[in-house]
Amino acid sequence: MFKLDSRLLQIFYYVYKLKNVSAAADALGMSQPAVSNCLNKIRQHFNDPLFLRVGNEMLPTELAKQIFSPISEILNKIETVNNFKVDFDPTHSDQLFTLAMTDVSHLVLLPKLTKFLKKYAPSVRIKIRPISRETSYQMANGEIDFAIGFLPELEQGFYQQQLFLQYYVVISRKDHPRISEKSLDVAAYIRESHVDVDTSIGHYHIENELSNRGLRRNILMSIPSYLGVGLIVQETDMIATVPYYLSEVLLARGNLQVVSAPLNFPTYPVRQYWHTSCHHQTSHQWLRKVIFDLFSQHP
Repeated sequence: MFKLDSRLLQIFYYVYKLKNVSAAADALGMSQPAVSNCLNKIRQHFNDPLFLRVGNEMLPTELAKQIFSPISEILNKIETVNNFKVDFDPTHSDQLFTLAMTDVSHLVLLPKLTKFLKKYAPSVRIKIRPISRETSYQMANGEIDFAIGFLPELEQGFYQQQLFLQYYVVISRKDHPRISEKSLDVAAYIRESHVDVDTSIGHYHIENELSNRGLRRNILMSIPSYLGVGLIVQETDMIATVPYYLSEVLLARGNLQVVSAPLNFPTYPVRQYWHTSCHHQTSHQWLRKVIFDLFSQHP
């Protein structure tokens, strides 16, 4: 059995990512027949079809899914060696870092990080992506450098570092006819009309706690992210249950008040995550320390 070299691994990687042989050939600067020929060699090596054509896409087999992560890690390490530099100077570097974040982190963390970079690393560039089901794969193959949020599914092959704990409060408009900053009991909370933010973390925590107590909110509106919740609450009598550090940002923007939640909704840790393949890179070490120093304990 012949051994796979880095070129064959790259062909597998691009076919997997792009789900198309022609697109992989374009990305690699090769002809389509050459890529197809190499793909056949890889299939013979593993004695598996690796990709099955479904419509216009090449979808991976179970074996291909299993080997994608280690192959991505190998290619990333090769790239790291090729681009290795002993020192990283943030004052002169124009390196691009790609971070995966939730919408809450956009509002709470990005302004402070941007201010720091402008002062101490003016040419360093940041690209933000949403956290999704693909985040772990994208981190493994080097597309994403860090993820910041709550991702309990990231375990083997990843490092993590806790930044702070997040908890929930209630927001309403300042002149709400039935709510003041002093108190909000459970009965009043349930009676009010709610804007629900249907995110995988917050929505689950809140609904699970209410369900355990046999309670149900009067949800008048459901939105997919926290980005518009402040404006909606400002202009209506609806209330919303939001992470505390987000409420601080929203409070500074307009006609809002923050009230303690009448129930002990679960807290959750906000962490930064990174893949083992970039753990020893000096540039990554620098940005990890920056993020930790800026946001640990209190953002």
